[in-house]
Amino acid sequence: MKRWTFCSGSTFLVAITFAVIGCAISGAAVSQTVESGQQQQAGQSPSLAFCQERFLEKDDGLLRCNWAVNFNFACFVSYPSNKVVQVGSLLSEPEVVGECDSGERIIKILHY
Repeated sequence: MKRWTFCSGSTFLVAITFAVIGCAISGAAVSQTVESGQQQQAGQSPSLAFCQERFLEKDDGLLRCNWAVNFNFACFVSYPSNKVVQVGSLLSEPEVVGECDSGERIIKILHY
């Protein structure tokens, strides 16, 4: 008769692997900004976006800027991106939250 032994260490590794995969999948589903022409999904969580004030433009209900996920990244993104945020998705008006070492003023918005 064959006897199967169970190793609790490998069960732990399997559980960790599934947890990491689950986090990666759920993180991939969160969108920071909306690509031009796309419709927003209902039930999205609010997101913060940061950019350099000099790049902020309002155009036909869209906000264009060098959007970044945090203050530090916004200091280093020195060109406008092709990502836009719909003005209707704003939860807060753009506000200046500080300056980079270079003197660039950084704004943030809260949006869907």
